[in-house]
Amino acid sequence: MWLSKIELTCFKSYQHQTFTFPEPADEKNIVLIGGMNGYGKTSILEALYLCLYGKDAMIHLARAGLKTDESKGYPTFLERAFNGEALREGRDTMMVKVVIHRTKTKSIDITRKWFFRQNGSWAADEETVVREIIRDVPQTPRVDGKNNFHLSDLLDDFFVPAHIAPFFFFDGEEVKKLADQGRVEQVKQGLEGLLGVVILRMLSERLKSFENQKRLAVTTVDESNLSRLLESLTENQRQLDDLRKHADQTTQEQGRLKGQREALVERITAAGGGGGDIATVKELVEEREQLRNQLKDMQKKLEEMLAGRLPFHLVSKDLLDSFRDQLNAEIKYFAWESDKRSLQPRKLEFEIAFDRETEPDITPELTDGQIAAIKKRLESAWASLFYPPPNDCAKEIIHSFMHETLRPKTLSFLDSISLGQQEIQTILAEQHSLTSRIDELGRKVSKLEGIDRDGTLTRLKEELKATQDRLDKLTEDTRVEDRRINSLEAQVSSQKAEYERERRKLDDSSPVRAIMEKSERVRKVI
Repeated sequence: MWLSKIELTCFKSYQHQTFTFPEPADEKNIVLIGGMNGYGKTSILEALYLCLYGKDAMIHLARAGLKTDESKGYPTFLERAFNGEALREGRDTMMVKVVIHRTKTKSIDITRKWFFRQNGSWAADEETVVREIIRDVPQTPRVDGKNNFHLSDLLDDFFVPAHIAPFFFFDGEEVKKLADQGRVEQVKQGLEGLLGVVILRMLSERLKSFENQKRLAVTTVDESNLSRLLESLTENQRQLDDLRKHADQTTQEQGRLKGQREALVERITAAGGGGGDIATVKELVEEREQLRNQLKDMQKKLEEMLAGRLPFHLVSKDLLDSFRDQLNAEIKYFAWESDKRSLQPRKLEFEIAFDRETEPDITPELTDGQIAAIKKRLESAWASLFYPPPNDCAKEIIHSFMHETLRPKTLSFLDSISLGQQEIQTILAEQHSLTSRIDELGRKVSKLEGIDRDGTLTRLKEELKATQDRLDKLTEDTRVEDRRINSLEAQVSSQKAEYERERRKLDDSSPVRAIMEKSERVRKVI
């Protein structure tokens, strides 16, 4: 890739001039432009920068060894660059064209034009057109800044980005003077430009400016309540995780103890523990264990019944009916409010269409007071569609802490809380029957014990009793933990719903917060 041509029109001392440069060959890839003082060498370098980089060239010209007046800026620089003869002749356009060859048959033609007023001041208007030329045939032109095309992106990908251009195009004499002065800061800036640090720094500044602009549009929201909700939810979630972890460990310990108990039973029966055969003792122990499991399930079922459904039967029927009616009314209220919100955008569209409508003509024309009265009637008519709410809607939202989906679930639960005396008595009778059967099996096992000759059987029985006691204690602890886990799960679920509802309110009040947070994370990475 090489720069093959620079064409200047009405630029400084050049009314029209074309410079061509050869293709690099034999490792000769440096182009040196020489000439006497005042013959336009610097003008060529400035034209190259302005054509390629436009306004961005101003901050890089000094690093290339050119003197620029930063206080007066880009417009003044252009006005001084406009050819005086062209101005006197009434011409209003200054142009620089640069041709960059990618291969012998493919090149890129970049033409930048600046337009001036009759008094020579820049009209703040410029145009940059880029054409790809293949085998001397120009392709479709593209304009910088239109249709998602940007010349800076093209230069970054295929040529020389602006921030490292001073390493490739520079005034040799001036750069040598700067180097002789040993300016560490200039060297640092050059390295940062070469490594792309400048781009990252510019991106960080643009992101910061973007955040400040968006922050002005953010509605102030009190986030302290949301923070407290999150802290409470996090703490309860941690406790729930700890309980679940301990419950898993307890389950593993129960499995180990059951295996140990089975091994002890086999050793007792193998040692001749009782007048009955080994199979009889083993079957009795297995049956007793099955009954104990059934008793645990029955106990858990009874606890769920007493803690879940029974409390609602202690509440008066009138209060429950009032609770149901209130929930139904709140459901209808939120459905009405949702319909109202969905139609609100249509109201604004109707007002705009009404203001624009000109047919049929009204003669005589309405006065401002009459127009205001019509609009007021339209407002009243629109409001009457929604106010007051329907009679079956809630007059007051009592259960504001409930998420919209929780109200139907609550009504469904209330329909399933029926509990009769016979159901409780049946469970108690089954529990008593299981307890009696377990005690009977225990007595049978005791009757089948044999004579302990050397104390081994006694020791094994003691180990079996200790293992069973430990297993029973773990079973009871498991039931207690299950109740705590169920309670915490319900609390965490409720807190999650409340937190999500409050968080959505915060997001709705400031839709740009998520974008701002992403921008801040990117800046931290930079």
